Amino acid sequence: MDDTSAFIELSALLTGSFHLADNNAKRSTVTEAVAREYRLRLMAVFSSKLPVLLEAYKTLAAATPKPPIDDALLASLKALPAFTENVFVAKQIVNIWYFSQFKPEDKPDAPLIDGGRYEEGLVWPLIKAHPIGFSGQPHGYWSSQP
Repeated sequence: MDDTSAFIELSALLTGSFHLADNNAKRSTVTEAVAREYRLRLMAVFSSKLPVLLEAYKTLAAATPKPPIDDALLASLKALPAFTENVFVAKQIVNIWYFSQFKPEDKPDAPLIDGGRYEEGLVWPLIKAHPIGFSGQPHGYWSSQP
């Protein structure tokens, strides 16, 4: 399994957004591009810790038959030392997918780093809203009744 696929599946497992890991057209066009960018941004900050999480996931996912991405797999991952030693990084994977931002260190005053894909955040469909300050509608769409 390549690192992008592992990152997508690990992200789906951690965020609970299992559709991320579906092998469909939407994944190939949107999710993979976002995943590559997010993985690179996280690797720039967590270059020694993110690979540990990815390898732990790859080991679990390599079982035959391949385990489904579900709560049982998440429990297995959380039981591994590779996860417990890097739980902060796992939380930042969740943050980047939902909010397109993450913290470089586990401190309340640590700055937030932009993930570069604010409009792709998983939070928006969850709260049934479009990203604040962003709309895919043409200029003036607000002047017409829905």
